[in-house]
Amino acid sequence: MTEDAMLAVNKLSRDAFIARYGSLYANADWAAAEAYACRPFVSLKALNATLSAMIGAAPQEAQRRVLRGYVGLEALLAVASGVPQAPSGVPAGLDRLAPEIFAQFRSLNKAYEHRFDMPFILDMTGLEATDVMAALESRLQHKPEVELHVALQEITRMAEAKLLTMPPVLA
Repeated sequence: MTEDAMLAVNKLSRDAFIARYGSLYANADWAAAEAYACRPFVSLKALNATLSAMIGAAPQEAQRRVLRGYVGLEALLAVASGVPQAPSGVPAGLDRLAPEIFAQFRSLNKAYEHRFDMPFILDMTGLEATDVMAALESRLQHKPEVELHVALQEITRMAEAKLLTMPPVLA
């Protein structure tokens, strides 16, 4: 992003800043409100790092509220199984699983949600179903505090990708 474009970001009013960046993280417009005070940002990555730091510094229950705002694996499996009114789009080939693999995904995901009380969140960009399964199996072994941190890292990656594809702020 050019220096002029970042200048436009940094000149946004508080309300415009929150309106634009408050939805980068689910249930976290408060993070954008707090990040506004940290301007000027030198880059969009620095802006995202600040938003991520605000969420990382929040109480654990606030972090969990943010994470619960994401479409987890269960919702994607619902799409793959043809459940009406499930979110559209299924990454990583989850809609082409053999029935026994699908059942294994469902079982592991239920165990994950029960163990950690949050959806399994993974940036699935470029991943295959086997990668998702391996990540799910591995992350099920984490201690809850470690998994919370890993899930927060995942949403940070997803937010950065979203941020970097947003149209520029018009000066």
